[in-house]
Amino acid sequence: MMTTFANHNDFRELAERCQNIGLVVWRATSGKNAIDAHLRDVLSDLKKSVDGIRDAVEAKSKKSLVSRAFNAAVDQGDLSQWNTELDRILNLFSTELSISTNLKVEELLSSFRNLQLNLTVGQDAPGKRTINVLPPPSRVFVGRDELVQSTAKLLLECRHVALIGPGGIGKSCIARAVLNDDAIATKFQEGRFFVRFDDMDASRITLGTFLDRIAEGLGLATSANTLNLITKTLSTSQTLLILDNAETFLDAAVDAGGIMDVIDRIGDRPNVAMLLTTRTTVLPPNLVWARFRVPALEESAACAAFKMYYTPHIENSTLVKVLSDLDFHPLSINLLAQAAVQSDWSPEDLIDAWNRQRGVLLERGDGKVQSIAVTIETSLNSPSVVKLGDTAYHLLQIIAFLPQGVSRGRLVDIFPAVENIQSCADALCKQSLAYLDQDFVTLLAPIRLYMTARFKDDLVQNPLLDDVRQYYAAHNEDEGIIRYDDINIEHVLSHWATDPNAMSDVLGLISNYIYSLIDFRPRSLSLRPIISGLDPTTAHFSPSCLAFLQSFPGSPRLQPSLEKAMCLFAISTITRWVGQIEEADDILAEARALLLGSGRLGRNHLFYVDWILGVLYIEQGNLARAEDLFQAASNRLSAMFWPNRRLKALIQFGISRIQIYKGVPSDSNTFITAIPYFSDVSGPAPAALCYYFAGLAEFFEGHTDAAKKYLELAKASISDDNTEVFSTILFTLAELADQQNDLPEARRLRAKAFELVQNIPDTTIVYVSEVTAVYSAYLAMEGNLEDARKLIAPVIAIALQQGHIFRSKYLAGMIELIAGEFDKAQEYFEDTIEDCIFLEEFRVHAYSKRALGEIAIIKGDSPAANKYFDATVELCETAGLPKDCLYRDLSCYMPNETFDGWKLYLEARVQA
Repeated sequence: MMTTFANHNDFRELAERCQNIGLVVWRATSGKNAIDAHLRDVLSDLKKSVDGIRDAVEAKSKKSLVSRAFNAAVDQGDLSQWNTELDRILNLFSTELSISTNLKVEELLSSFRNLQLNLTVGQDAPGKRTINVLPPPSRVFVGRDELVQSTAKLLLECRHVALIGPGGIGKSCIARAVLNDDAIATKFQEGRFFVRFDDMDASRITLGTFLDRIAEGLGLATSANTLNLITKTLSTSQTLLILDNAETFLDAAVDAGGIMDVIDRIGDRPNVAMLLTTRTTVLPPNLVWARFRVPALEESAACAAFKMYYTPHIENSTLVKVLSDLDFHPLSINLLAQAAVQSDWSPEDLIDAWNRQRGVLLERGDGKVQSIAVTIETSLNSPSVVKLGDTAYHLLQIIAFLPQGVSRGRLVDIFPAVENIQSCADALCKQSLAYLDQDFVTLLAPIRLYMTARFKDDLVQNPLLDDVRQYYAAHNEDEGIIRYDDINIEHVLSHWATDPNAMSDVLGLISNYIYSLIDFRPRSLSLRPIISGLDPTTAHFSPSCLAFLQSFPGSPRLQPSLEKAMCLFAISTITRWVGQIEEADDILAEARALLLGSGRLGRNHLFYVDWILGVLYIEQGNLARAEDLFQAASNRLSAMFWPNRRLKALIQFGISRIQIYKGVPSDSNTFITAIPYFSDVSGPAPAALCYYFAGLAEFFEGHTDAAKKYLELAKASISDDNTEVFSTILFTLAELADQQNDLPEARRLRAKAFELVQNIPDTTIVYVSEVTAVYSAYLAMEGNLEDARKLIAPVIAIALQQGHIFRSKYLAGMIELIAGEFDKAQEYFEDTIEDCIFLEEFRVHAYSKRALGEIAIIKGDSPAANKYFDATVELCETAGLPKDCLYRDLSCYMPNETFDGWKLYLEARVQA
């Protein structure tokens, strides 16, 4: 391999020698009309001969670099032959020149003498300079003007700059643009140097090879005093030294300290400005560096870059869908565009090919500037990564597998047995293979695509995968983890469920996770196709997997077909919760069919399905549908020879909840007797909910002492860590205090409830938003409108993007209604109605219609008021909500007595 790199450097030196001769010929003939025709022919022959040698050299060099298997002796023979031929051509040219002409060509002859002196292999004169040929700016270069100008500005002040980023992000292109910037060229003139290290191996670079490459870039012949020659050359004028692919020497396996010392020595000179392009974040420590993280392209620039290669018309809106999958990564865009051009794809073909073979399209090309695969492998082979062993490689696989990446703060918790896990993550980030996005170590899309496609079959053999599975299995109901890792949990569990050894128990974990997701972060899921496609008959249990999964608390393990059915039902529940009603009904039908086909145990589970669905309908204010479900379940239960007492208690619990909201007297003991049967349905504090509803029943019946007793029992049976339930209890106790005219106590309890959610940073959680909105509404009721508006504003910003936070929108409308800002209130109520229709929610929908009726009364529009109030009545009748029990809710949801339009309507006193 060392011979390979030595030969490649010789090839490159010979090619540059030919290029420099051609440059002298061009300078001698360009724009001069007085040169003899014979001399012009001689120059033309020289140029053709030199070009022939250069083309042969470049062709051999490329072939050698790709194959890495050429014969060293043969290549050295070629090199010697080409050098001899080049010397012969130059001598022949000198002879013909001296014989054929007496023109004043001393300058031309001098140039060739210098070339022969400085470029002849093995006969370099120490300290002599060759012509410095700078690389031009890239032709395809868009969206980087600001970064180029920022970099140039610092370099003009002789400050040192580092462009840091992963392979293919465009660092070298930016550096070339800076090199050719007008202001840079004016200041540094001939003192601009661009030194490439992309063809060198970090594991083999030494101080000597580093110095030789710098000398070569400066146009100096190497010698025993190369460092002195370099520093002497750099001291003569204003100098810009660009070191491209600097990670090669910054991460050198040997002589790293010596290389760093040389850079410090160069950078200490006041006339020298340095620009590094590098993947690693580790820079020479004794110099002050301005660090620029090179970002991916902006959307418009990415489209422009693609279209510079690909000329068929394609809409940006269509193109963005593809390029966003690449995170707008420049090299990936280039590769995809080249593939499209070479394959003559139409826009439709492009989309289809991308959807079918994403990873393959990014592996085209031979070098690390032409292939994602090569650029990734180059970084993985850096000494700082290699020394960490296989763990760094395995961690990169896991990061690629996890859609969100892996939490840096929880690395040790997830991988407790891996001692160097933190060092591995840091090394991947330092090499720009990974990057930190808030707390997550994650990857750019092209790197993720490559790792996923290339090593998909190896994932199950990854020793870190088991750690990830165990961690998320243990935390699949943990609020703190679900808030931040929900997408990772979904991905890990769905992948794991396809393992026949774990299918049944992992399906149970998925069901538990989904119900927790409803509480903490309700959203649509992508699980349905995966779960529907599972074949329960293939499931079996390995002893080790069974022992591990059964270590987690929960319901007893069911047969796989039942677990699949209950998992599908959980998916249908959250799908309904986020407003995808038709899809939810379709999934529910699939779950029911599976349960009905699973014998007596399956039919028993239909009771649980109906009970959970009934509770969901109650939450949506659809009491009629909930009552039908509970009543049908009760009838089926009564027809059984041995009715299940637990099922009977749960169904009666649901019926009693409906009675509370319908104003039907309800026995609070019904809720208390359900406590023993509630333990594995409602989560960690079942007694709290049972006591709470017992207290609510007594409260609406006017039994304040009994209500307070049960509500206090509810509060005592749960920790305030369960923020949603605890804050609900506090708000209801505050209502009781209001009813008893203890206003200070009511304020204290509401403030306590609000204080609990203030400790939760994620305000997108539904109950966090709702508690904040409720507290804001009470502030408005007390006349503190300014604080109420200020407090609810960020909640509304979230609610505008998430329809299930509709209660917060309604309460924002109530605040504006109290403030007399009726037009603004009307907008909030109308927005709330749209969300309620989408989610099939009835109670708050009816609240909003009634509120719009009140606004119409104030505006003197009686026909509109009647229309809104009629709609309110219709909603109540459809949902089974008695009109006089509409506001069995917190008092902040009900307009105060000054808004009496609804009362007048019910008394038929609103004019038509």
